[in-house]
Amino acid sequence: MIAAVAALNIALGLIYTCYGVMTIIDLKNGWRTNGMSHFGLAWIAMAFTCGPHHLEHGLHAAVIGGNAGVLDMLAVVLGAPAGITWFLLRVEALTGGSGDRFIPGTPSWVRALPYLGVVYVAVAAASIIWVLRDGIHLTPRITPNLLLLLVYGLIGYYLLRTQLNNRAPSGGWSLSGLSLTVVFPTCGVMHVVFAAYAMSASYRVESHGLLIDWLAVPAAIYFVWVVRALHLGALTDWNEGAEGVRPQVALAT
Repeated sequence: MIAAVAALNIALGLIYTCYGVMTIIDLKNGWRTNGMSHFGLAWIAMAFTCGPHHLEHGLHAAVIGGNAGVLDMLAVVLGAPAGITWFLLRVEALTGGSGDRFIPGTPSWVRALPYLGVVYVAVAAASIIWVLRDGIHLTPRITPNLLLLLVYGLIGYYLLRTQLNNRAPSGGWSLSGLSLTVVFPTCGVMHVVFAAYAMSASYRVESHGLLIDWLAVPAAIYFVWVVRALHLGALTDWNEGAEGVRPQVALAT
């Protein structure tokens, strides 16, 4: 279990860090001609806080041992497909490809996503209750993880609203947008699982990990501001990473 949690979190941390580097390259290439990209800057801030969070968690498990639970492993595994899909699309965009796939109509797997989401949340909630079955040891060190659950949930909400609003005029869905919509709530669940293990006294929250998580909070708030502004049509952004989060019709507040 320790090896699995360590390997998965290190891999996820490297993916986020690589995406941060890719976004820097993307901004460097487009800054002179297109100007500043809020979406790009927000993603850099997110990547270089989420990446270190998972790297610290994975390296802690690998080097020191502990901080490795079954629910932790499952949270990463279940969130990985959407994250990997979105990452590969961004690699494609950076190398000159479209960086997205249009999904016409509403295929059965897209229709199943809301039901899978309900099951996912129910199972996650029940599992967290199980982790806390022997008592809750409250500590202020879990505060940033709980805040990130809230902010990541808001990001997912605005991404989902944009996808639903774009469905009618486009006649389909954006794979990039759908993937990103799934990424943030599942990341929020990863953080609340970490908090649950900390409250059960199974995980230690080291000072350097706590600092990373607190830095992630303003980064996430900045990202939710960008996504909300894009959703409302109050912000335009040239960055290709924003594909799937732009409104295709005028939206009212």
